Amino acid sequence: MGGVRLLRFGAGLACLLVLAAALAQPVELDTRVFAIARQLRCPVCTSESVADSSVELAQQMRQIIKAQLEEGRSEREILAFFQARYGDWILLDPPKRGLHLLVWVLPVAGAAVGVGALVVLGRRWVRRSQEPVAVDPEDVARVRSELEGRSP
Repeated sequence: MGGVRLLRFGAGLACLLVLAAALAQPVELDTRVFAIARQLRCPVCTSESVADSSVELAQQMRQIIKAQLEEGRSEREILAFFQARYGDWILLDPPKRGLHLLVWVLPVAGAAVGVGALVVLGRRWVRRSQEPVAVDPEDVARVRSELEGRSP
C-alpha cells in the first residue's frame, strides 16, 4: 500500500513539473518578445517603443517578433529584419555609424569645446586680476582722505 501511494505521489509531482515547464516557456518567450520590442520604435506613435504602444501595428510587430523567435531567429536577426524594412530610424538606439555618428559625437565635442572655452577664459581672468591697475595718484589721495574722514 505504501508503494502505491509513493507511486501516485511521484506521478502527480511529475505532472506538476511538466505543467510548470509548459507554462514557463510562453512566459519566457513573451519576455524575450518585449525585450526586443523595447528596442524598436513604433512607426505610428514615434515617441514610444513597440513594447509600450497599444496601436494595432505595434501588436502586429510583436506577433512577427514572436513568430521569428519561435522559428529560432536571434535577436540580432530580428532587429536586422525590421531595420531592412524600415531603415535605421526604427531602432530606438541608432547605430553608431554614418550620419547617426553625429548624434553620438556632437554632444561630446560640444561639451569639450565648452570646457576648453571655460579654461581659457578662466586663465585669462586670473591673469588679468594679477596685473597692477594704473591709478592716478590724485584719485588715491582723494579716496584715502574720504576714508580717513569717515573713520569713527
